[in-house]
Amino acid sequence: MRIRQNINDLNDDTLLWYSRAVIEMKKRDITDPTSWWYQGAVHGYGVEALPDFSEREVWSQATGFPPPQSLVDSEFWQQCQHGTWYFLPWHRMYLMFFEEIVAKTVQELGGPADWTLPYWNYCNAYNPALSEREQVEARRIPEAFGSEDGPNQEYPGLWIKERAHYEIQKRNVSCSQAMQRQAFTTEVARASFGGGVTGFSHNGSSTGQLEQLPHNVVHVDVGEVMGDPNTAALDPIFWLHHANIDRLWQSWLNQGEGRENPGNKKWRDFTFAFHNAQSDVVKVAVKSVENLADLGYTYSANYPDNIEVDSATQEKPDALLDILAASISPTQLSSNAVNTELEFVPKPQRRARIKSLAASNKSLQNSEAKQTFIQLDNIVGEGVIAPVDVFIKLKGRTERHYVSSIGLFGLSNASRADARNNGNGLNATVDATEIVHTLRQAVDWDEEQLTVELEPQRALGNARLQVGRISIYSESEN
Repeated sequence: MRIRQNINDLNDDTLLWYSRAVIEMKKRDITDPTSWWYQGAVHGYGVEALPDFSEREVWSQATGFPPPQSLVDSEFWQQCQHGTWYFLPWHRMYLMFFEEIVAKTVQELGGPADWTLPYWNYCNAYNPALSEREQVEARRIPEAFGSEDGPNQEYPGLWIKERAHYEIQKRNVSCSQAMQRQAFTTEVARASFGGGVTGFSHNGSSTGQLEQLPHNVVHVDVGEVMGDPNTAALDPIFWLHHANIDRLWQSWLNQGEGRENPGNKKWRDFTFAFHNAQSDVVKVAVKSVENLADLGYTYSANYPDNIEVDSATQEKPDALLDILAASISPTQLSSNAVNTELEFVPKPQRRARIKSLAASNKSLQNSEAKQTFIQLDNIVGEGVIAPVDVFIKLKGRTERHYVSSIGLFGLSNASRADARNNGNGLNATVDATEIVHTLRQAVDWDEEQLTVELEPQRALGNARLQVGRISIYSESEN
């Protein structure tokens, strides 16, 4: 049984051989299924000129570029599953075949026969068992991958010049929100763990909480190539990021408490096509990759395998949600914070109310948080946008309360109408239960004073961004 290790725990030559394999795979023609370029294009491929960089300039570095159009349009390229309940199983398959190809290349280069892909556990930024220095180290791309100044000379294959940032903001690597989701998928307007029910979904909008945060947010925080699905897999850190996402899926299942994969045949029997290390076509059903025990690998024990769940704000999968308020016009974002006015549904016409809490300590201790979610729909724009922070404010007050961050991974693709997309953009849901639960304990609480504020973590530059609709949903009274 192979064990994928936390990259910060490695004490062998795993990364040295990874670097050598990347260099070797880059020499292979883009039409070779075992080449670095082909494997990257399985995830996504494009030659658009984005506001912050050119996809064509990145892909033109490939051996044998440009590829034949028949390959670009084949069932093997541009297959990544996003905004769907297939997000986790598809990427698990993708990692498996990539790891197999790299391991074979390592062995051909004279390396060990048991080479295994490591993972980047940025979740350790919140691990209370670690020192502050170790927590900061967890959210920084490891030194072997180079720095803003250039490659690490011992591991030149792990650096690319089109990597914008090397240290992820702490709020962008929070894994607790995803781990606290109880349902893998749900049709209710809120974030499930694994994504909404869809068919094949290359650029979907039914995004689960694990895909949203930390997955999407880490992608766009690293930025440039990593922030664009059409180039992301060309960055060697991509694969370690996704190994961590794959690990978190297993960690979530290990919590028990009703956490389980879908039993629906539509999910379990769906198949995807890949190439193995011998360049043979292999078709794999989702049900065959559900359990790590059947796949020949596992992960080293690591935070947050046993994360504590906040019982006061724990998700209730079967709860009914009702809309409280929504914006009545699109919100144009700039590099500065933008506050959005909401129009509230008249109280007689809705079942949900976020009532104030009684002031006694006993009432506060025994109170149950009402699930509250902020939904952002029809997010359109162009470029690799930094993570966007979502805040709640009360009218007439300057204090704002951080809710979560959203990562607009795939924004440009989802905003363009073509054969794959309707051009309506991305959707995102953030859980505001804990913040609202705290706010409603105030003596002067009034739910209709709520407003939502959005702020990109970095200047937009030449990129553009618009949110079509912002709404607040809350748990119904009965």
